[in-house]
Amino acid sequence: MTQIVAVPDADDAALLDEAHRLAEALGDAGAEPPTVVAVAFDGLVTPAEATAGAPDEVLHVTRENGTFTSGAAGIRARSRALAELTDDARAVLLPDTADGADLAAATARQRRGACVTDCLLRVRDGELRAGRPAYGGRAYAELDFEREPPVVTLNTEALGTPDQPPEGEPTERTVAVDVADDDRIRHVETFEVPEADLAKARRIVAGGFGLGGADGFDLIEELADAFGAAVGASRPPSDEGWVAYDRQIGVTGKEIDVELYVPCAISGDSYHMRSVNADHLIPINSDPEARIFNFADIGIVGDAYEYGPALAEAIRQARADDESAAAEEVAE
Repeated sequence: MTQIVAVPDADDAALLDEAHRLAEALGDAGAEPPTVVAVAFDGLVTPAEATAGAPDEVLHVTRENGTFTSGAAGIRARSRALAELTDDARAVLLPDTADGADLAAATARQRRGACVTDCLLRVRDGELRAGRPAYGGRAYAELDFEREPPVVTLNTEALGTPDQPPEGEPTERTVAVDVADDDRIRHVETFEVPEADLAKARRIVAGGFGLGGADGFDLIEELADAFGAAVGASRPPSDEGWVAYDRQIGVTGKEIDVELYVPCAISGDSYHMRSVNADHLIPINSDPEARIFNFADIGIVGDAYEYGPALAEAIRQARADDESAAAEEVAE
């Protein structure tokens, strides 16, 4: 009997509900409904936690040389174990988190199979297809899988539930595997990034490669502070390590929908602008022919290092004047 294998986080019922929905849909399409198997990696999720979504079976995966670890150092061991245990799988489901996406990609590579991240699965004519937004959310694409099982990550906030809730207690099976962590990773460092989520920010000031170095983001932070905005970046500064990847805006980064966007020393290529939707866009760029000005409401042609601090000071002064005027009105 085929299986839909889910690798949930602790108490992640949504992922297992989706596995049951897909199994039900495959059964309605005339195929034998797959069983739903929840994988619990020893040291990360307990078998009891994996029962939250009432799978048909809980597969408790242990290892001969300790427990499994989370993060980059543990991806190699978990992906090899998952690849070994999914020969009968119709699909392998993981949550769309940073760790889930890394594990999905590594597992698909081990199996020489398909991998799609941040998607939803649909059953069309008895076959699984992955659906996801395309072209910056302006279109919707459905993808077929040439090789099975597909390994996918799913947005757990947008998943469905089966028409018939699962019943009964899951069986539990323990499997020991002989796999090792990735000894090439010697050090994992935690970086502090701004708290503001770019996807939720209403105002963003961003820096580009034209700033010339990481020190340029001191200017971006100063201007962002004056605007009460989050800090963003185009891809090159992220690739260079000037800012965290969490700050990247563009096709390979975050898509933003903001009231105000102030790009500094950003040229405005299509890979960046395809992910930008702004009510007001005010670029600062020393190149008067820069493509970014084609999208601008008002543009500043000049050096960001000269005009950025001046703009920040003008904004702070305007706010101070407004507060002073408001205080005088109250006094009167």
